[in-house]
Amino acid sequence: MKKSLFDYQGAIFDLDGTLTDSMHVWDHLCRDWLLAKGKKPEPDLEEHIATMTVNQSAEYMQSRYGFSLTPEEIIAQWQSMVLGLYETTVPLKTGTAQLARELKAAGLKLAVATSCFPAACEAVLQRHRLESLFSAVLYTDDFPGDKHEPDIWRAAAYALGLESGECVVFEDSLYALRGIKAAGMDFAAVYDDTCTDWEHMKTCADWVFENPGKFHGR
Repeated sequence: MKKSLFDYQGAIFDLDGTLTDSMHVWDHLCRDWLLAKGKKPEPDLEEHIATMTVNQSAEYMQSRYGFSLTPEEIIAQWQSMVLGLYETTVPLKTGTAQLARELKAAGLKLAVATSCFPAACEAVLQRHRLESLFSAVLYTDDFPGDKHEPDIWRAAAYALGLESGECVVFEDSLYALRGIKAAGMDFAAVYDDTCTDWEHMKTCADWVFENPGKFHGR
């Protein structure tokens, strides 16, 4: 671990729950969509899909609830439900967007690695004028292992022209930890009020961002 966040050459940011305060958009998306379709969601639906990619979630909905829609059609309907929110109301996460600006100003190369829809990601970055900060945006649907495997993290470092060990990753999800560490990167845990395993995350993290503007190492 570096002595300071500014000692890294690159920083990779998750979007939802890290750069943007948007987890609430996704909390009940599938449940609301199913209800609108006249289907009764299973009580533990969110637990089943919590670590799935968007494509995997759509495939699960198709098979579990017997839809004739293709996964691509399901995803398109989800996107239409949430895109307007990203274009108009989704706010930035307090502190982390400012930190990204400071890291960029200090000479670090920045990337985004997200499970979000590309159109929504692009819309919210543009609305908050953040798109110019990031040299690359990578989407989990392009990587079979999702964030749980090192591929997306290594690809992000490669896109920045850096070695993995020169990068730190900002994430609000413990699920991504294995992939981050397998890629040889340091992990900066970002608190989100939807996180159910924050105490565990803090013990695993190299850096902790619990309060706005207050990062510290372990």
